Amino acid sequence: MSPSADPPNRSGPPELLAGLTLTVARPMVLLRLGYRRANQVPARTAELLDTIVEQGSELLAPRAICVHCPIDEPQAGQVAIGEVLTTSSRTLADGLDGCREGWLFAATLGPAVDAWIERLSAAGEMTRTLLADAWGSAAAIQLGLDIEMLLSRRLRAAGLVPGRRCAPGYGDWDLSAQRPLLRHLEADRIGITLSEDGMMAPLKSVSGVIGGRGEAATTQATADAPGDPNSS
Repeated sequence: MSPSADPPNRSGPPELLAGLTLTVARPMVLLRLGYRRANQVPARTAELLDTIVEQGSELLAPRAICVHCPIDEPQAGQVAIGEVLTTSSRTLADGLDGCREGWLFAATLGPAVDAWIERLSAAGEMTRTLLADAWGSAAAIQLGLDIEMLLSRRLRAAGLVPGRRCAPGYGDWDLSAQRPLLRHLEADRIGITLSEDGMMAPLKSVSGVIGGRGEAATTQATADAPGDPNSS
């Protein structure tokens, strides 16, 4: 990170995001099931999936919370997200390269979706369980994308270029970072808790950080990035 301006000194208060709605694209669900095209899906499976989508959609209760935070590089090879955490994760450093501020967030579909999938499994409805789990995962992914788009718009409105979203447990950013991140977000306000091994409950929940960088930092990051090995 080599931004020129000093970062903001403190994080803002956590903000509940109200009025969330969610539309889950069918191709995203099919990809979770291993199908690349709709015509690959057996007719009976397609019929069952229609039922699953209808039932699951009635259970959706998406909630999200976010907080604005400064981003800094206290020393070479480290990234600090406000007073939340400091890490040497290369994944996070790359994702936040050039950023001096950003947004932390957590979001969940709500407990009803998890409970529904568990009931299907307990009843031995393995095909329905598989379909419901795939639909729920696709819905959680879509919710994360929707929140990322919302926060990206805020960064652009502030004259910043959004970076890519990073999340604990991906790349070399250890899952243990989930605990301080969710504590700072006060994620329990939207019903998210953590197990001892750092897994979120409800399971169909997502979290992450997205930073914003100035155009000069973006230009430098692009110049420093390796070329596409597939390009000629």
